[in-house]
Amino acid sequence: MNVKSLVCGTVVLAASVASAPVFAQSGSINFYSSMVLDVVEPIIEEFHARHPGIRVDLLYSGSVELEQRIFAEIEAGNLRADVIWAANPALFLNLKQAGWLQRYDSPHADALMPGLKDEDNMFFAGRVHHMGIGYNTNQVTADQVPQTWAEFLEWGPRAAMASPLHSGTNFNIMGAFVQNEDIGWEWFEQAREARVQVVRGTGDVTRGVTSGEFAVIKGIDYIMAAEAARGAPVAFAFPSDGVLALPSPLAIGKNAPNVEAARLFVDFVLSPEGQQILVDRHFMPVRSDIDPPAGLPSGEIVALPMDIDWLAEHGSELRERFADLY
Repeated sequence: MNVKSLVCGTVVLAASVASAPVFAQSGSINFYSSMVLDVVEPIIEEFHARHPGIRVDLLYSGSVELEQRIFAEIEAGNLRADVIWAANPALFLNLKQAGWLQRYDSPHADALMPGLKDEDNMFFAGRVHHMGIGYNTNQVTADQVPQTWAEFLEWGPRAAMASPLHSGTNFNIMGAFVQNEDIGWEWFEQAREARVQVVRGTGDVTRGVTSGEFAVIKGIDYIMAAEAARGAPVAFAFPSDGVLALPSPLAIGKNAPNVEAARLFVDFVLSPEGQQILVDRHFMPVRSDIDPPAGLPSGEIVALPMDIDWLAEHGSELRERFADLY
């Protein structure tokens, strides 16, 4: 892959001299991430407070640019990242298959919820978000909240979703629906017949449900929780036939220059303390022993199975079919 340009910010937290932790007494971590800064910066700051002899050099970029950077380094024969934390699970499957990640048996691995870690401990979900049903509490009473995706359709033009032609999360849930024989492509055909509204992006559909323009939407858990915390009359429901669960994997590079420091950093992200930082920002925890954010339901979450490789292969076909339908 030829990369003509990369737009990457760099944030460096300066190291200070202090008593050494058990491992990785000093040094630096090359941390590549596409997570938003209001997620990663508090984690870096708290890690640095606990391990002041370790500097974290953050290469922050959007998902596409970050992947370009990673593959450019691989083409050059040396992936420089100690730790990678990005939003695309397929990237980590590709890196694992190509031999560019290393196994780490983290002491926190057993605390992760099922499906949130690689079977060979090559990567772990550091964060996960879900697409389910968001609703306006002024318009939808507790006994009216859709419990299934079929019940969502009953709201007709008072229901809305962002277009999978513009929203990556909605594109992924379209793939999950089509792969599910109990939901299938027929759901979208029924949605059209019911006059479910399609708007451009996640921001548009979120503004619509908070304002009361829509009663129910295909919504994202942490966005709904954040809006509720700001006083908006909204809530989030996990439909019984499954939500889209999108993990953001975390891994250590094969040639990590500072392996012990990288392991400490991964452990902190997966630890109760690291996950609480994410919960405080309205993300569901990846651990089973941490309570979810206020406003999001607890208990077991049913996730829709999705074959990422299949979605990558059939993505163009799905987009064309949706465009023809709407």
